[in-house]
Amino acid sequence: MNGIKVFKNPEFGKVRTTLINNEPWFVGKDVATILGYSNPRKAIGDHVDEEDKTDGVTIRDSIGREQNPIFINESGLYSLIIGSKLPTAKKFK
Repeated sequence: MNGIKVFKNPEFGKVRTTLINNEPWFVGKDVATILGYSNPRKAIGDHVDEEDKTDGVTIRDSIGREQNPIFINESGLYSLIIGSKLPTAKKFK
């Protein structure tokens, strides 16, 4: 695993990412929020398969607190996009 990288887009905001086994993983809450889900944790639970998510990565927030957010892989990212009926998801595609 590598460190956290933040991708910023003026239209969508920011998404925190990391590499796990040389594959990109995304903070699920960031993605779900950008897609307009009102309850990101529920959206991840409803739309992302177990093998496409992990909470085994510890990161530090901007003031140094440890967090274990749910990370989703590329398949999980697409699952959230496809599962959303919101206009934001269409732009994200």
